[in-house]
Order: sequence, then structure tokens, then C-alpha cells
Amino acid sequence: MSALILVLGVFLASVPAQAETETWKTLNTAGMLAYKERDFVLAKEMFHRALNALEGSTDPDSRTATTLNNLGATHEALDEYEQAELRYRHALTMIETIQGVEHPDVAVGLNNLASLYFSQQAFEKAEPLWQRGLSISEKFLGDAHPHLIQPLLTLGLVTQVQKKFDRAESYYLRAIAIGKRALGANHPSLISLYERYASFLRQAGRDEDALAVDRQVEDIRDANQRPSPPE
Repeated sequence: MSALILVLGVFLASVPAQAETETWKTLNTAGMLAYKERDFVLAKEMFHRALNALEGSTDPDSRTATTLNNLGATHEALDEYEQAELRYRHALTMIETIQGVEHPDVAVGLNNLASLYFSQQAFEKAEPLWQRGLSISEKFLGDAHPHLIQPLLTLGLVTQVQKKFDRAESYYLRAIAIGKRALGANHPSLISLYERYASFLRQAGRDEDALAVDRQVEDIRDANQRPSPPE
């Protein structure tokens, strides 16, 4: 599920250039490279050293939030879930203090923590975090922006696995509506949205409704295979 991908270094852009130290940048970059190469032990060492390089900083600092976030991702990759939760929570608290509780960076921190809970099947903890992240995104993007589709699908899934079917359906239908408005009713990118909705309907025991959605998928495929009329 793409919404669960952890973003490393997401807060880095908010750091004033004059406040950066070369030591921290070098160590944090080395940690990110090691993470991408899946050398998580080395990544953890580099991020710890980057954090130590900031020990003299007394005020809340976006560099520290970035490093804590990166450490959280690394702990999670190493199945060190308690440490990951502590790092994510610390990073989230810092970025809320620095940027404000409704800044878009907060939504990223919420997603990281929610993703961790989801991976541990702590769905009741993940759901309100993703809901809050969606609310933040809506305030900055509006309630019909295509970038809301993935958060809506994620909320659809986390409510579906808890058998909160009415709520899950509302998220899936809203994602489809946004996609249709942005792309057009027969755009092939809608197929995956409809297929996910049909899968949900089958789990909810609504096979006839799922078949109706399957027919919509076939209609979209047919529309895209049909040759375009000559100009």
C-alpha cells in the first residue's frame, strides 16, 4: 500500500540554511543512503551520530525532527517497534512545536506513526491518526484535490479491516468521486479504484453490488479500447 511508504528527510526543507552544520548534513545523508541500500544497521548508526551532532542545540530544531523521523523509519525496518514509536512520536511533537499543529509536515509525521501501528495490526490506533492527517490535507488542498485519493483509500482499508463497513464505503466512494471529477468518468486510472471498491463489497457480503462495479470496470476498459473518432 503506497500510502504506507515512509518518507525520509521530509522535514529537511524547513531548516534555515545558516543553521545547518556540515557534520549533521554529512551524517544524515550517509544514513539516508544506507537506508536506501537496506543497510539498516549502518543507517541507524549514522542517524544516531547525526543526532549526537545536534546535542548543543537547545531550541526545537527541524534537523532534530528530521533525524528522529529517519531513526524511527530505521527502527521500524529492523522490527524494533517500540523504539520506532518513540522516535516517531518525538519527531511529531517537535514538528508540531516548530511548524504548528496543522502544518502539512504534521500530516507526514502522522502517516508514519499510523503506518507503524497498521503494520502491527493496531488498527484502532492508526485510524484516528490518518483521519487527522486527512483533515490537515483538506485544509490546505480543499476537499476535492486528487492528492486526497490515497489517504481516503488508506482510511477505507483501515476501517474495512475493522468491519466498519459504512465508514469504509464512504471513503471508497469519495475517492472514486474525486478521481472521476479530476480525470473523467472513463479514465483507466479509475479501474484500480473501482476494483478496490468491488473487493470491499465482496468482503462486506454484497456480491451483487460488487458485480455491478465489475461491469463499470469493463465499461471503462471497453471505452479505452475503442478507437478514437477521426477529427
